[in-house]
Amino acid sequence: MGLDECRQIIADVMPGREDQSFGPMSIGSTPASADEGVRVIIEGIKTATSSPLWDFPDGCIPFEGALSVLLDGQGKARAILETVSVEIIPFDQVSEDFAFAYGEGDRSLTWFRNAIGRWYEDYAAKSGAAFTRETRIICERIRVAARLHSVDR
Repeated sequence: MGLDECRQIIADVMPGREDQSFGPMSIGSTPASADEGVRVIIEGIKTATSSPLWDFPDGCIPFEGALSVLLDGQGKARAILETVSVEIIPFDQVSEDFAFAYGEGDRSLTWFRNAIGRWYEDYAAKSGAAFTRETRIICERIRVAARLHSVDR
């Protein structure tokens, strides 16, 4: 799904806010993890997410008020998410509160630093980027702005 499709979904569901479109979002790197991401976000368990800064070489990063279409493992739109806040910090400065809001694993800072740290290391290697515990990441707080039911485009 591209930005134009996201803008159209947002225009249909939240008229007048399509200029806040940021694009599609999915959680994880497999269809199963994307489906699980949809579940924990819609249930309000996951209210934070993070991204590597290197994924945005043009500097166009998520912003407060940005609207993203949340995709499931089959690429279907399941919700519109709003970015509530954005902070760019070194990975090793993620707080316990953020780790809990991340809504994955046992929701502890130790789990976040170990599991998500490994994910960033693997992703960096595949992306040709470097990752250390000092690497700056984008930490977003998110909320469900609208639930979608089987939007196929």
